[in-house]
Amino acid sequence: MDSGEDLAIIGGSGELPLIIKSCFRKAVYIFFNKSKQVADEQVIYCEFEKLGLLFEKLNQNGIRRVVMAGAITRPQFQKSKMDDYTLNLLPKLQTKLAQGDNELLSFIADEFEKKGYQILGASDLVPNLTVGPGFVCGSSYEFFSRDIYKADSVLNTLSPEDIGQGVVIENGLVLGIETLQGTNELLKFVSKTSPHLRMQGPGGIFVKRPKAHQDLRFDMPVIGPKTVDLACKAGLRGLVLSPNSVMLLEREKCIKIAEDNDFFILAEESKI
Repeated sequence: MDSGEDLAIIGGSGELPLIIKSCFRKAVYIFFNKSKQVADEQVIYCEFEKLGLLFEKLNQNGIRRVVMAGAITRPQFQKSKMDDYTLNLLPKLQTKLAQGDNELLSFIADEFEKKGYQILGASDLVPNLTVGPGFVCGSSYEFFSRDIYKADSVLNTLSPEDIGQGVVIENGLVLGIETLQGTNELLKFVSKTSPHLRMQGPGGIFVKRPKAHQDLRFDMPVIGPKTVDLACKAGLRGLVLSPNSVMLLEREKCIKIAEDNDFFILAEESKI
């Protein structure tokens, strides 16, 4: 049985790092924020400015596999704190920071691979995090087809610019687009939309998909119970996500919230 002795979990916020750790008890946590305290002996706290030190600690702990899980705050590099390894990377890091999250994460992943580490996705390690095509709950969504198509058109247009993974459409109107603030902030924003800007009708839908050329090993979109709850509170009627490339965490909780609010969850590929 794989206990994760050679696995490091680079953990951010949310439940995903804990889910992975529950499956790989001997895995080592890596956190870049000391305010994130975990009741586990196998924790390494690091600083973004000391990537060289991080690689030393990984080697000392016999790490060969690395998984990135959970949202990590975009780093604010302090040059005065950098070790030599990170200082040598600084020009490229600054360029990647300006190009967007996907470019930055791809660059960091490349550095790990150059050192001989295998980068894995959470869904490679934990079964059933994603969903196959079809309804997770609910049914009969034909009257939302136009809105789903509109959402996919918007996402297809924004994807090359590395902007967001989600959009809310209601009666053909764009109520919100996910940006740097994230999915939950988008849904809170939609819930505050003035009623006179929202047409009477069946309600809106939230569509969540990976961006074009997104490396799903370390940047796969995630939906959890809080997101489903916020979508319901925003007056939406459904969630559409890409099959096998968006994680649905704590699935039973998501389904319970959705069914209590007459809300559907559908895994369907974009038709654009």
